[in-house]
Amino acid sequence: MRLNFLISIIIFALLFTGAGCIVTTSPVHQPSPPPVTHTTSSDITVTIGLPTGLIIRPLTGVNIGPIPAGTDPRNADLTRAYQETGIRLIRTHDYYGALDMSVMYPDMTKDPSDPNSYNFTSSDYTWKAIINGGFEPYFRLGDSWNDARPPANAFERNNWIKAAIEVLKHYRTGKWNGFNTNFRYVEIWNEPDSEQFWPKPHTALEYFQFYQETAIAIKQQFPGLMVGGPALTQAGAMTPQGRKWTQDFISFIKQKNAPLDFFSWHMYFNDPQQYAEAARFYRSLLDSNGFTSAALHITEWNTDIKREADDNPEALALRTGGKGASILTANWIELQKNRVEISCVYRGPDPDIKAPTFYGLFYADGKPKRSALAFSLWSKMALYPQQLSVSIAPFPFLWVLAGKNNTGGMALLMANTGDKSLRVAVDLANKPRPSKMTLHVINDASDKIQTSSLNTSVFELGAYSVQLLTFE
Repeated sequence: MRLNFLISIIIFALLFTGAGCIVTTSPVHQPSPPPVTHTTSSDITVTIGLPTGLIIRPLTGVNIGPIPAGTDPRNADLTRAYQETGIRLIRTHDYYGALDMSVMYPDMTKDPSDPNSYNFTSSDYTWKAIINGGFEPYFRLGDSWNDARPPANAFERNNWIKAAIEVLKHYRTGKWNGFNTNFRYVEIWNEPDSEQFWPKPHTALEYFQFYQETAIAIKQQFPGLMVGGPALTQAGAMTPQGRKWTQDFISFIKQKNAPLDFFSWHMYFNDPQQYAEAARFYRSLLDSNGFTSAALHITEWNTDIKREADDNPEALALRTGGKGASILTANWIELQKNRVEISCVYRGPDPDIKAPTFYGLFYADGKPKRSALAFSLWSKMALYPQQLSVSIAPFPFLWVLAGKNNTGGMALLMANTGDKSLRVAVDLANKPRPSKMTLHVINDASDKIQTSSLNTSVFELGAYSVQLLTFE
């Protein structure tokens, strides 16, 4: 008995004083645990340096919402959830009806100057929910995945463009008992390099002409609106055929002197480097053709689950777990470093509670996935907009972004996309020691953000986790 007792004491002591710094955490809205005071050596040292000259942008837009998705009456309205998560911008794409040209102006042979040619019922309901929630609409001028109908000929194209102007007047200047909403962006169509949205026999050249005529018409009526597109699939940067399509589009727009205030593109990859490479490709192509002021917008992006079933463990990890949250955060960090100005994750809610690996940040019933929790940390990180340099030894699974606010507070956003925990030490590079350090953690251990106070700059960054460390 005495021997067993002594062994227990020794095991307890070893556990209490073992190597590594274990940060105790607690769910959001619960009291924080006592401050952690352990000190230990680290695997990695992150040194926060001087300003880079770049701005950390919110990049907190989504596709669709805040109205419930799908047809199930139990699906949740996400207005409050969006507000609390920090969502600011809603791209009006894939409501599968509302705010689609094929619904608002269903017959392209009808007179576009006649109000009877339009049906704004579902679109007005959706628009009102967006603006009443305090969100900015990002106007995708086109159709959803389920009913994309490009104009069939020059006559229909001419009518469609005139109708598009009337639709914009309805939502911007109140025409036909509409709205007076000061939105900034109009994106012309969606994924014209995909047969789902631009089916044969329509050609790439037809889209180029369609974009040119639509963009010019919008600018003539609304000079202050930012007009762009083409909302390319990821092939636009990642395949030889896609790059040629992109180069041909830019060359055509340059030759015709058509407006291009922003260039929009999509990406569904699990490697953050792919996001960086795509952004650099598009930026280089735009700059070399004289479009140096055209902003980069990524208007759809998410993880890639490769069409796995909803109960597939890897698909669940990528869409609902810490693994997906960490990858999305790493992608977001790369977007920041590559001067992307607008981002809209695809998408806000799932359409059905039985589809947990759909693209939503939220389950259909309104419960946030860990990706939504990560999104809320991004919005907090954006409150420290002066990007700071970070010095760190190369490490394949660690992604870091540092920022500073106007009062001198700093923040460090970190994503570990690997399956091993890391011990991280933060070096403030001779900056004054902060009086308060707070750590926010997202991982598979909890479905809430875990928050703790720190009295040490050395801590554990768990596998497949996202952490935001703030210094005040």
